[in-house]
Amino acid sequence: MSILFLLLKIIEVILAVILVFLLLCLFHPVFYQVEGILKEDAKPIVKGKFWWLFQILGFEILFSEGNLSLKIRIFGIGKELSGEKEKDGEDSKEEQKREETDKYTGDPVENKPEITNSRQEIGEPEEQKKSKFRHQKRRGKKQDTGERKKKSGVFSSIKRELSDETNKLAFSHVWREILYLLSHLKPKDAKGEIHFSTGDPAHTGELTGVLSLCPVFYRYKLHVYPDFASDKFYVRGNLSLKGHISLYHFVLILIRLFADKNIRGFLKKIRK
Repeated sequence: MSILFLLLKIIEVILAVILVFLLLCLFHPVFYQVEGILKEDAKPIVKGKFWWLFQILGFEILFSEGNLSLKIRIFGIGKELSGEKEKDGEDSKEEQKREETDKYTGDPVENKPEITNSRQEIGEPEEQKKSKFRHQKRRGKKQDTGERKKKSGVFSSIKRELSDETNKLAFSHVWREILYLLSHLKPKDAKGEIHFSTGDPAHTGELTGVLSLCPVFYRYKLHVYPDFASDKFYVRGNLSLKGHISLYHFVLILIRLFADKNIRGFLKKIRK
């Protein structure tokens, strides 16, 4: 009995650990921080950081000078994810260069059939040329009509699906879930400053008035500095966004979507 009681205790502890881990995964928020820097006559720089479960798992994104680099961190140990892709891109470029050089350095004898064909076409009578031209013209018309029928059929099917009442209810439900997700995904803190000029003081003043009416600028620590003295257009500044979201929001959205019979019917139509 003592051994059985001990085994039951061990099973209870294991189940409790699994339950606590699942609850942590669902309700522990995923934090994010995004920073952007924009300078005059320069490409923007975007940095992004995401971390989860007390920074056990992290993910970093850096977009600078048109290059994208990705890094994942597990227990503080980082690993680059974009190095191999860059090598593959370089290899593909080298292969393209080799193919181009092979084309230009090929045997000139291969081009002789094209020359003979062109000579035969020159020696053809006018009637044969006219008949070929008519045949090609008819073929082109048939292809155009076929493509138009396909496009009209696709547009008509899309219009029919959008006009269906069950599909309208499904799309409206999906839209509500998207708004629900954005409401929880929006940044909790934002700060930054923007310096800009349109080159015309009147247009700069109008744009400043429009921006001052946006609730984003007076809700967060975002400052706008218009330049009325500059005679050229420019925009520079920096922006920092911070927020978090829990995974149970995604699970809740998926449960509600699959529980909707209109969405299930729409998915069945797509599978058919």
